[in-house]
This record gives sequence, C-alpha cells and structure tokens, in this order.
Amino acid sequence: MVHVRQGGADREPSAGIRALITGAATDREVAGAARPDGAPELRWAAAVARGGSGHYAAAAALLDGVRRDPAAGVVPRAHATVTRASHLRQLGGHRAAAALDGAALRLVLPDAGTPRDPGPWGLDRAAAVADALTGLAADALGRLDVATAAALLRWARPWCGPQGHRTRVRYGWVRAETALVAGDPAAALAAADEALAGALALGSTRHVLKSRLVRAVAAGVAGRDRAGAVAALDAVAADALAHGLLPLHRPALLARADLAGPGPDGASEPAGGGPDAVPVGPHRGRAGADRATPDAGSGPVAAARHAGASPVDTRSRRADAEGRRHAVLHTVSVLYTRSDRSGRDLLRE
Repeated sequence: MVHVRQGGADREPSAGIRALITGAATDREVAGAARPDGAPELRWAAAVARGGSGHYAAAAALLDGVRRDPAAGVVPRAHATVTRASHLRQLGGHRAAAALDGAALRLVLPDAGTPRDPGPWGLDRAAAVADALTGLAADALGRLDVATAAALLRWARPWCGPQGHRTRVRYGWVRAETALVAGDPAAALAAADEALAGALALGSTRHVLKSRLVRAVAAGVAGRDRAGAVAALDAVAADALAHGLLPLHRPALLARADLAGPGPDGASEPAGGGPDAVPVGPHRGRAGADRATPDAGSGPVAAARHAGASPVDTRSRRADAEGRRHAVLHTVSVLYTRSDRSGRDLLRE
C-alpha cells in the first residue's frame, strides 16, 4: 500500500511515493494512488507517474483536482501546479507553463522564509519554490531568453539543496540547457555531468534517463566523441521505451537525428526542432524533463551498427533514418491519444 509518512515539520515520502516519483511504480500502484479519496500527496505523485509515461490527460485530471482542492494545503497545490506546468512545457506550451509556474511561486514564496535544504526528494515548501523558479527559467529558455533564464537560475540555486537532491538535478538540467542555447557547450557538459551524478545518487530511473539524455547532447555539441553521443542517445531512447517513459523517448530520437547530421547524400535525418526536443546548439530550442517493448536495434547493438556502417551505404542510412521517423511519429501518435485537448492542440502546432 502506498502511503505518506510524516517526518517532523516536513514530509518524508514512503517507498511507495518514491516509486511513483521515480518511474518504478507498477500500473496497479499508480491506479491505487490516483483514487479521488487519496491524500493530495498521493494524487500528485500518481500524476507525476502518469505524466512520466505520457498519459498527460490522466495526469492533468489528477493535478487539477489537487490544485482546486482547498483542503489540500498550499504546498501540495503548488507542487501540483508546477508539475502541470512541466507537462505543458514538454508539449511546447511555454507560455501556459510560465503562468502556472508563476502561480505556484506566488502560493509558496510569501511564507517560505530563507532558502533551506528541501530534502533529497523535495516535497516541502522550499522544494516548491525551487521547482517553480527552475520551471520559470525553463519557460524563459523556451522563448530563447537566455538572460532571464540565467537570472532565474541564480535565484533558484540556494533553494535547490546539495548534490543528489531532486531539485538540484532539475536545476542542473536547465542550467545545462541554458548553457547550450547560450553557445557554451563546455559549461553545459559540466552541468549535465553534475546532474547525472546527482540523479544516480538519488536513485531515480526517470531522473537518470533524463540526465543521460541531457549529458549526451551536451557531449555531442561539445565535440567530445560525437559518435559516442549518438550511441548514448540510442541507448537512452531504448531504455526510455523499455521503462514506458515515452516523453523521453521522443526527444532522444530527435536529438540523435540532430547530432547525426546530414548523411553522405546531403539529406538530413529528421531535425529535433519539435516542442520538447533537446537543444543541440545555440538557439535551437530546449528539451522537453515522468510500457512498450524495447527496440531490439538499440543500446549496444545500435552502437555497433553505427560504428560498423559503411560511410557510402546510403540505402542503409536512409532506411535507418526512415525507421527513426516512424518511431518518432508512433511515439507522437501515442502521446496525442494520451493528452487532453490543450495537449493535443500543442502537439498539432
């Protein structure tokens, strides 16, 4: 049974809530946590799990229920609001996400006091402040406003806690993406390395996969083993599919296509300019940040295939690119069916 354990003034999540947050919960556990009579924290965590698998409509219903529940308390409502913003941002809705992130900040900042450690999993008021500020930075970056994003990250940093905390990992993603859009791949790689180390320490599958995605893009843009970065993105796409984390599968494929660049015939694979594509250079846009069969042609197998492919075998390269286009379109189709009306409108843009 999933439950919330009280721990002093703040709330320490149970193993069940951690499983929901990290992507390790079973479908049955997610359904149980999503019950309308459940605690607000449970419903929020279930929404995180739903969104992580691309079930945006189901997540939105849960989050809106928490946000509109006056008995839920300010902190759960703020966390629900920033999570809804994150899901909209993954679909390209930066303007709508910014409005929600701002609303969440207004909920929690007046009584937040001075910055303090939000705890590893970040379920308290300080974590809500950190998430809202980091989200606002990501929203600004979606508009290519690097200066505002950087200023918001400076404001967010004291609220994010030390290495290995969830809020610090999210901060690292946006810091890396901001550096990429600013044209500083070395700084992006350093931030991505820190985020990955923190995600591994946290022990969250979803956070590790997103960190690997950001790190692979930063490494590729920095010019360090571009082929290795392409192989790493293949592995991320495969692992995201294996864990049912479709919102990470799509940007991994698109970023891989961006890094691979044009083939020998001058034709490019599909560019990663979609709404939640990871940036691969200055002014390219930003990443989208909670059960399908894994792709047999990915991971180490894919790395070997790319390493051994003939540079003049344009037919195999075209077939590979076509296969990836179909994979992206299939993932988008699934995400479309799992989204609410606003999400579908964003995917059609």
